[in-house]
Amino acid sequence: MFAVFSFKGKQYKVVEDQEIRVDLIDSPEEKKIVFDDVLLLSDNKNVVVGNPKVDGASVEAEVLGEVANDKVSILKFHAKKRYKRTLGHTQHYTLVKISKIKSNEK
Repeated sequence: MFAVFSFKGKQYKVVEDQEIRVDLIDSPEEKKIVFDDVLLLSDNKNVVVGNPKVDGASVEAEVLGEVANDKVSILKFHAKKRYKRTLGHTQHYTLVKISKIKSNEK
């Protein structure tokens, strides 16, 4: 069984016991999180598509901690003008493990 859910404007396709990185969650003291915006549920036989959400479906996850992506270097350069600027950015994510996919049909 897999599910597609929406969180902070992004969509994730997940199965149970999968670890994914989602955008940073503001309150890291919570160890469990529930994603209610399930857009699609599927097992091997049936596919349920929400309009826009699947009623009664949710995805439960366990927060494992924060992780950081690799640093991205940005270079601004103008030829023949003695202009060069460098910037860098490191994006932070929350690592979650999908524990259960709930459906309203069971």
